Amino acid sequence: MSTRPETAHSYGYAVVANVRREVPYGPEGTEVRSGTKHFPAGGKVWLATPCWDLGFGDALAVGRHRGSPRLIGVVARVIHLENFRVRAVYSPDLDRRLSTYPGTGLWAERERAEWQAVRWATGQDLFT
Repeated sequence: MSTRPETAHSYGYAVVANVRREVPYGPEGTEVRSGTKHFPAGGKVWLATPCWDLGFGDALAVGRHRGSPRLIGVVARVIHLENFRVRAVYSPDLDRRLSTYPGTGLWAERERAEWQAVRWATGQDLFT
């Protein structure tokens, strides 16, 4: 956990979540996997602002790939994530990766990011 105060220079705010330990997979979700193809179970991912072309229930997620220290950005299903919260972003690399696609990026106000985190956590606007 970062010990930096939020008064230090931050690029903005992002929603942070963890990958579910058990993710439904296969026809009608009958099989269960540990984590996702790209992220391990319990892995921390940073979510960019929603973009209209990603589709409902999807978000640009940036996190450490399975078995690698590198950050990657992929479009992930929000239903595969849990424990949504808001954190300030201090890393220029993370800011760059979250702003990869037009229309995505960070929230300027913490309140707007918290509003989106609640919507994702409660499943509002998600089509499965």
